[in-house]
Amino acid sequence: MIVNCYQINESLQLVPLHAEEAEGAGEDAGTMVWLDLNDPTPAQLEAWLDRLGVTDLTRLLCVEARDRPGFYPLKSEIFMVLPVLTNFGASHEVDHIAFLCRENLLLSFHRKAVLDEQQKSILEVSESWLPARSIAALMSAILINMSQSFMSHAVDLRNAILALEELMDNSPDKVGADDILDMRSDLIALGTVVSDQLPSLQAISKTSKSFFRLDETEEYMNCALVNLQAVDSSLEWLDGRISSLRSGFDMHAQDQTNRRLNVLTILSAVFNPATFLAGFWGMNFVNMPLLENPNGYYVAIGIMVMIGVFMFLFFRRGGWFD
Repeated sequence: MIVNCYQINESLQLVPLHAEEAEGAGEDAGTMVWLDLNDPTPAQLEAWLDRLGVTDLTRLLCVEARDRPGFYPLKSEIFMVLPVLTNFGASHEVDHIAFLCRENLLLSFHRKAVLDEQQKSILEVSESWLPARSIAALMSAILINMSQSFMSHAVDLRNAILALEELMDNSPDKVGADDILDMRSDLIALGTVVSDQLPSLQAISKTSKSFFRLDETEEYMNCALVNLQAVDSSLEWLDGRISSLRSGFDMHAQDQTNRRLNVLTILSAVFNPATFLAGFWGMNFVNMPLLENPNGYYVAIGIMVMIGVFMFLFFRRGGWFD
């Protein structure tokens, strides 16, 4: 487990804070602390919950609901679990990050690297991201950063789809089914995250908890919500483009199959006369045309070749090989 701890100073900058100081700092009205637990085991998480005095229903939610998206408003706390996209494998996967919001403390816990991008971005220019010195402001900064990353994923996916459509138009043989399936998987992952995050963002943007001080950051919360809604509205268009790609790929594959069957059919037609003549001259009758002729074999072969060439040219002129 990696423990990251920050404090929001008077200049709205996130400055590192020793993790041991987080216990008392969260109870001091003059401090604003962000404690982030990176990939804690269940035992390590419970130990930190003990140190922070998290009990009763809040503790139960932290332990049992950490992988179920949802928004849980409590008397003096807000607990929220959000799905996020990760890049642990070859394609995007869905993971979860949990937030426990108190008046002076934000506790987040998640798997490895889930929040690295957001932390780096917010730490670099925190005074620009944070609209106020509060936990609500910090949450709004994190949520805006997340929503922008989803917008970036949607734009990348859109560009990849358009590029694949262009390739399909110009060189359809270079497009594979796996390319389309990979895009479909990425779209499903993005759609799952966005659809599961939207209800929680809608709820937190309208919460009336006095300790959360949303009035200072309502505009920024709404910005995160609008970004997420924009991504959600683009998913239907992206799904339509991928479906169109799949239809085009299936049509091209069917067309290729039909072309191959046409060629086989034509070749069968070209060689059918030769097969017929070979069977005809192979019958065991005493009186057969050209049977006693010294040059009968060569004549028969010539007739077969001439018929085959004639039929080949006939089909070619008719455009059967195009």
